Amino acid sequence: MTEILEKIEMRMQARAEKRAAAPRYIIDPVAFFVALLGGPLLVTALSFWMLFIPVFALAFGGPFYLLIGTPLLLWHLRRTGGETRDIAALAFFANLMIFPLGAVAAVLTHDKEIFTGAMFIVCFGMIFAPAWAWGFGYLYNRLRRDFYAQPQYI
Repeated sequence: MTEILEKIEMRMQARAEKRAAAPRYIIDPVAFFVALLGGPLLVTALSFWMLFIPVFALAFGGPFYLLIGTPLLLWHLRRTGGETRDIAALAFFANLMIFPLGAVAAVLTHDKEIFTGAMFIVCFGMIFAPAWAWGFGYLYNRLRRDFYAQPQYI
């Protein structure tokens, strides 16, 4: 029993040391909220001329962007420096997670329309999720003050 407790204690100590060595970043709240709302608006303003599809995408995808994107962005920015391409890749893969959730919801409710809606959102999200995340990353990195760009070793 003592050996088991010693192994558990060693593992817990190794995890604590690993966590302590990892840098953390403080999120600039003003830059975050301006970029959170301004990123999709920037992309829409730059591309609205394409048959107004980005305007409709803003209406359809905006709630998903805020519900799923906000916690993911907070989690990601706390652990990384906030590279724009990394944020866009995170958004791309987060968008892909909507498909299995929609498929499970369609199976559980026996409603094909849920699956069709999830496919619609995922297909358009493949384009707009990384684009909006790129807009967010661009604005956040431009607006973030130097104090928030430095890693904190806690």
